[in-house]
Amino acid sequence: MGIVISSVTTEIGGGSSIEQAAAAARRAIAEAGATPEQIDALINTGVYRDSNMVEPAMSALIQQQAGIGLEYRSGDVPCLSFDLMNGACGMLNAIQVSQALLEAPTVHRVLLVSGDAHPSKSPEPQPGFPIKPVGAAMLLEKRPGTAGFGALHISATDGRPAAEGFVRLSEMGSTGRSSITVNRTGDVEELLHHAVSAASEALDVADAPPARTVLICGRPTAGFPALLAERLGIAPEAVSADDTDGDAHTSALPVAYLAARDSGKLDRADVALFVAAGAGPSAAAIAYRLPKP
Repeated sequence: MGIVISSVTTEIGGGSSIEQAAAAARRAIAEAGATPEQIDALINTGVYRDSNMVEPAMSALIQQQAGIGLEYRSGDVPCLSFDLMNGACGMLNAIQVSQALLEAPTVHRVLLVSGDAHPSKSPEPQPGFPIKPVGAAMLLEKRPGTAGFGALHISATDGRPAAEGFVRLSEMGSTGRSSITVNRTGDVEELLHHAVSAASEALDVADAPPARTVLICGRPTAGFPALLAERLGIAPEAVSADDTDGDAHTSALPVAYLAARDSGKLDRADVALFVAAGAGPSAAAIAYRLPKP
């Protein structure tokens, strides 16, 4: 039994992380031929929140807008939803949690959603905010066979990470609901070090030759995907990265996966290697043995 991707969707053009994630969720469910009632758990990995809301969990608001689990009938298993925030690596952490959830006999489908937008909810680019507002949804389900996700591998700094995105409480005045400060170090070498470490472990455990592997990765810096592929021995034509005109952050991996699928790169591979790197600095990687038609 393996955990496979049954659908992936993205939503671009809005300014609300909640609305875009919910729209992507509705489409992912429909494209998988499922219904909202068949979703057993929803995990939201978005970090930057509409109006800098702290409560309730964004997952609950996304679940509500997507129409998942809003009515309970006798004997139904309620849909579990929660936020899991770990920056660019959050989607891979959510896959790991989904693997554990799907071990339960009553859990058949887990929906992962993501999306980061400026707290002002403006769809226009905001000064100092490097993230492209993109909502994404990835529906996972268990299926007989050897295809599916392997174990998650992580590499991170031993020191205390610096704050990357925050609101300065002493300075925000009356704009705290619509402002955010984002600081990025831009140390590509340190990001690459952790990404190569995590990705190499994932490849070794999966026994996946680079020649039959597609690299699915985010784009924390413009040259990051090409540099990572070179150090892993993966050909440039087997790289699929976040192709938005910014950094899709927590949605970068679904965006890159769709680009690989639509370009036919997955048809020529046995394994898709998902790699994320971001704040910390830290990186995570997981190998996905692709289902065959």
